[in-house]
Amino acid sequence: MKNIVRILGVLVLVLLAAVLLTPVAPFKSTIALAHEVVCDFTTGGGFVITDNMNHANFGLVAGCKHGGFFGHVNFVDHDTTGMFAGLHVSSDQVTAYVQPDPTSHPRYRDICGTADTNLFGNVYFRVRTLDVAEPGSGPTGPDRFGIELTGISPPYAGVHAVVVSTRFLRGGNMQLHKPNNSTTGPTNMTEDQITAACGGQTGDDLGF
Repeated sequence: MKNIVRILGVLVLVLLAAVLLTPVAPFKSTIALAHEVVCDFTTGGGFVITDNMNHANFGLVAGCKHGGFFGHVNFVDHDTTGMFAGLHVSSDQVTAYVQPDPTSHPRYRDICGTADTNLFGNVYFRVRTLDVAEPGSGPTGPDRFGIELTGISPPYAGVHAVVVSTRFLRGGNMQLHKPNNSTTGPTNMTEDQITAACGGQTGDDLGF
């Protein structure tokens, strides 16, 4: 009997050693998995009417791709007077693509990044888009566009302005595209991270 007990004890030790020495795949947190973001992308082009009753043209594409953000934004203000007269904004980088209000306004998207301008040097930008229907433009939209800037280059560093508050497209269209296998974003960003990625711009003064 003692021999049987000894044998069983040895077997238990061997099995335990085998378990401890077996390579284990790295643990992937279920919390991290729960925070994986699958998002979409937006394309658009057209014009809105400025507060001075002139055209402001834009073209854009932005969204999530392979765990990050991608895109480009171009904007030209055709005002002939005022601080934004002739303003041209051409993005360098997209640093955030988010839903500003998922509960009340689920089809709005905000695009943030850095851009070059012909009037203010380098800037942070935050663009707000809305796709509602096809066609998306006319006296009552219903698609919308807005843009705000914060200066990076002296003497405009830290200076913030809403160039065009969010308003109806009078020409063109906005298109919110469905997610696909490549439109994966980074892990969820906190409000502070989003604001930082947008150069301190919260989007609160862009309107809806």
